[in-house]
Amino acid sequence: MNLKRRDFLRGSAAVGFGGLTAGLLGSTAQAAPGTLDIFFNSDTNVVEFWAAAIKPAFEAANPGVTLNLVSGGGGAAMGALSERAFAALQTKTDPQVDMMEAIGPYSPVGAIEAGLWVDFSTTGLANIGKLNPAVINNKWSLPYRGSQVVMMYNGAKVPTPPKTFEELVAWIKANPGQFAYARPDLGDSGACFIERALQEVTGRNEALFTNENYSDDYAAPMFEKLWVLLKDIAPSLYKGGEYTGGNTPSIQLLASGAISMTIAWSDMALTAMNEGVVPDTTALAQLQDMAFIGGYSAVLVPTVAANKDLAIKLSDFLISTDIQGKVVTDLGGFPAINWSEMPAELAAKFANVAATSIPSFPGPWEAHLFDGWYRNVASNLTQG
Repeated sequence: MNLKRRDFLRGSAAVGFGGLTAGLLGSTAQAAPGTLDIFFNSDTNVVEFWAAAIKPAFEAANPGVTLNLVSGGGGAAMGALSERAFAALQTKTDPQVDMMEAIGPYSPVGAIEAGLWVDFSTTGLANIGKLNPAVINNKWSLPYRGSQVVMMYNGAKVPTPPKTFEELVAWIKANPGQFAYARPDLGDSGACFIERALQEVTGRNEALFTNENYSDDYAAPMFEKLWVLLKDIAPSLYKGGEYTGGNTPSIQLLASGAISMTIAWSDMALTAMNEGVVPDTTALAQLQDMAFIGGYSAVLVPTVAANKDLAIKLSDFLISTDIQGKVVTDLGGFPAINWSEMPAELAAKFANVAATSIPSFPGPWEAHLFDGWYRNVASNLTQG
């Protein structure tokens, strides 16, 4: 699933607080030694988290080093920055970028083959062994924060949450009116629910769904199995088959006590829990047979960066236990390291959310899936 619709991993922002460089591509002046120029393809809250938690801690531990945090201008601007780094590699000059956050390593074309990005598997990071293997996508991106769709429930009413999708369906039927999910086009968590249901009825085989293989004829028999399942559980949903208007309304229903369980993005759930807007008995859990959709943001370091060694040191700092704990408590994200490496209190609190897989779902399928859901499952509703 493409996470572009979600604020937590959104790819454009305009940051308006002191200390940040104005403009993504900025000045062409040579960066000062010890100044790390870090460019972000994330929303304001992520850059603010760096400014409040990471920047002061790293600078205090490394006297003379300054982190220059530069808010991104979206995918196109970050792409231009990658092109600039690639050109600097070819001319052996300073790209004036030491780290890039929340972009992939596969652009520009030929960048990996040319050796544009640092291979983190060869850098000897002290903390790299703490990473959850499920969050690692490639050798050049170092994941440090993430989010997954999870079951969010009132532990006072649900002492033992479901561990498989089959158990979740059984729980919904055994507890009519106590579960809700959002319309798929209005809440990404709702989209993830029906996508996980589709994966369930097709044997939990991610390879069946790719960015290139959608066709009506190919999808039709799989969709038909999905409609049967979703229509079967509909009468057991909140108010006999009502769907919420988004991620936040789902959490609000749980907060009010109207339902006992919903599904939510982990960052939104953690924020609600940290801010006390849901009962103290609220807890999270992840399916253990095949997890709900998730995604992790990472950093890249150009091999030609003027301060490459410092940037690698910062990368290791990002996946330290201390900073990963702050990702959970301050940012409302999921750690990239194993929960067993986290502080005991946090690890115990989120013992049920550790996932052994981070499934995805191809964007090209979604419009057809959503349209079919409205026509076959919620035909009384109008697609937004």
